Amino acid sequence: MTTAQRPRLTGRRALVTGAGRGVGAAIARRLADEGAAVALLDRDRSTVDAVAQEIADGGGTSIALAADVTDRAALASELARVRDAFGNLDTLVNNAGRWTICPFLQTDPGAWQSDLGVNLVGTLQVVHLLLADMVERRFGRIINIVSDSARTGEPNVAVYAAAKAGVGGFTRALAKEVGPDGVTVNCVSLSTTVTPGAMESFTTEQVERMPRFYPLRRLGRPEDAAGAVAFLASDDASWITGQTLGVNGGYAITP
Repeated sequence: MTTAQRPRLTGRRALVTGAGRGVGAAIARRLADEGAAVALLDRDRSTVDAVAQEIADGGGTSIALAADVTDRAALASELARVRDAFGNLDTLVNNAGRWTICPFLQTDPGAWQSDLGVNLVGTLQVVHLLLADMVERRFGRIINIVSDSARTGEPNVAVYAAAKAGVGGFTRALAKEVGPDGVTVNCVSLSTTVTPGAMESFTTEQVERMPRFYPLRRLGRPEDAAGAVAFLASDDASWITGQTLGVNGGYAITP
């Protein structure tokens, strides 16, 4: 953070899911840089331990949690640890996700639940466990990470796109429901972002060709998403709710 920037999230207590690497780790680091105490949740304990240590080394406050967002009992147990350490959370970033790249007719109906479970049901689950505290305190920030594949349509990720579109609908509905209680609910919609997980899905040749489809002529970086999330979590975005902010280099331009 430069000296020209001010910490906008001092005193906030945030949870970031899927925080062990890539976009989630960048979001967790940025929220900590902005002054928030950050709980990092991931299925892989070793990755969140490493990010939490990095935040601590930088002078920030964090706690590492290990649970699958589809496992309600494990989630509730880890969230109890956060409350003991930080108190009630006021900021939630639902970033945990997974995708299966496959033509729809070749997908296994028995495997659909994996994409739907993590991306859609997992988001509902975490919000359901934390929302009552936000409503009671009449303050909260919920930011859901979605995908441009749900807004523009992309081949070979139909189930993932359906799940992320569901998160978008949930976001808009919940924003109207809890707005009177001082809770904002928004989405950040990403296009191709350079992370280890995303890059595993493409060949080197495909990655080299991709920037030509983006008006800004580059792929996304995790820090692009992190900056947008920090804005929506801050008081600068206090009159924004039910919206989807596209962080995509112009790939999807919607009215």
